[in-house]
Amino acid sequence: MLVQFQKGDIVRHLGLLDLQRTMQRALRRSGLPIAYSKGFNPHMIMSFASALSAGIPGDAELLDVGLEGETTEEACLAALNRVLPPALHVSRVRLVEDRFPKLGAALAQAQYRITLQGGETRQIVQTIPAFLAESEIMALRKTKKSETMVNIRPMLHELTATYDEKNDQAVLIVRVSFVEAATLKPELLMEALMAYAQAQPVRCEIRRTGLFGLVDGQPVPLMDL
Repeated sequence: MLVQFQKGDIVRHLGLLDLQRTMQRALRRSGLPIAYSKGFNPHMIMSFASALSAGIPGDAELLDVGLEGETTEEACLAALNRVLPPALHVSRVRLVEDRFPKLGAALAQAQYRITLQGGETRQIVQTIPAFLAESEIMALRKTKKSETMVNIRPMLHELTATYDEKNDQAVLIVRVSFVEAATLKPELLMEALMAYAQAQPVRCEIRRTGLFGLVDGQPVPLMDL
């Protein structure tokens, strides 16, 4: 079964291992026919489509769980929400055949909602059209082993903004590449945008709202592939 769930604000600092243990406990308590690996040390067959960075909430996180018995989508949804806290509410369950590709393998893009407030928010928003018109936007990507200047423009597929002048607040909708060879983190994108706008950092809240695969080059929610 494919499980779409919320990682709410109250648990946004939960790390991947803690989230994994929480989901394993919930699946055991749910009474659903969960599949286990064979061998000396059987473990639950489950995987997340993508690990979400600690501190960032998500509205449509995805979990792939193996089953070994008959059930229904309605029964799975009810059973999981019965044992999970509201901050990890399951919004959708889809039953698929075993040969259905793993969600992580099909993942190509991620969407975020980024809220900016105060400071030079207006200046940042006004800069977006020129920012998008650039064919090359260089940014410093840091990993555990190195720091490299990369062109992030090909990894940015959507960037729109709605500005609320009364509250000096902007909501950005961003869709970026999310594959091993070319992943654009929203934090790096915002650093590059603020630098391009020559603006001081403003209050920035990031929320992941969707995970997508590609069908004929067009983004499709992973749950609907």
